[in-house]
Amino acid sequence: MNDLKTLLLVVDPTVEHDPASDRCLEIARMTQAEVILFVNNENTLTERSYIYEGVDGAFFENQRKLFEEHYQKILGELQERFQAAGIKVSSRFKEQHHLAESIIKEAEASSPDLVIKSTHHHSTLERSLLSNTDWRLIRKCPAPLLMVKPGEWQAGGNIVTAVDPLHSKAEQTRLDHVLLQAGEKLAAKLNMQHCVFHSYYPFVSTLFPLGGQTREHLDRIREHHESKLMELLSDYDVDRANIELSEGDLVPCLIKYLKAQQANLLVIGALSRNVLERAIVGNTAERILEDSPCDVLVLKS
Repeated sequence: MNDLKTLLLVVDPTVEHDPASDRCLEIARMTQAEVILFVNNENTLTERSYIYEGVDGAFFENQRKLFEEHYQKILGELQERFQAAGIKVSSRFKEQHHLAESIIKEAEASSPDLVIKSTHHHSTLERSLLSNTDWRLIRKCPAPLLMVKPGEWQAGGNIVTAVDPLHSKAEQTRLDHVLLQAGEKLAAKLNMQHCVFHSYYPFVSTLFPLGGQTREHLDRIREHHESKLMELLSDYDVDRANIELSEGDLVPCLIKYLKAQQANLLVIGALSRNVLERAIVGNTAERILEDSPCDVLVLKS
């Protein structure tokens, strides 16, 4: 992750107060980053105007202008707020049909160091739709993606980086280093402590335990994970008290740890995967994003 010099804030014009704007302002103040405000909202008048017979075309042209002026006003007011804080800011307004694709194109064009967007609760049906903006951005956004939850950062809160040091793929190993470097750098810039989390689920037959051997086998599994985790962290300055090795299902263990640490930010990775892996890992990512009590930063290798 590069130094934070340019932030792309995806503004949600449908809500009275967008928590992503607060988070972007806070990060920009701490890092002196430049901010690009971005609004995309489809204007359907262009597509529908031809079906209204007997209506003067000037009417639709006027309506289109009013539509754009409304969102430019929202951007202008937000731009004044950032300028009042001494932050260099510009704005973009688009009218594309697909929000996620519009954000991706803007990220490709402006090359921000971080894309910031608020995320809201999604129903099971919404999570299953391929068009869902958040899931599309997690997979395809070319820049680091910060998904902002409602609420303010807690004083004394931490940054938690989730890693998987036993993954068999080299790409995951590279991604773990990307995550750790980002977590370490952000913790320094944002004046927070950096914590590292790893969870494992022991694949042993607990239905037919072998007496004392079961506990011994579980201990060996834990020692193996601990050894690999410490090997991964050997080049990073992480306080031993801030390293969590948890036994159990990933999502509940992680959520419990985030709450215990009063985490402000969770750093996780996203990999390109085949269909089967995407179905499994995608479900895990959805659960993490849904249940996380704090903001989630998604990085790619």
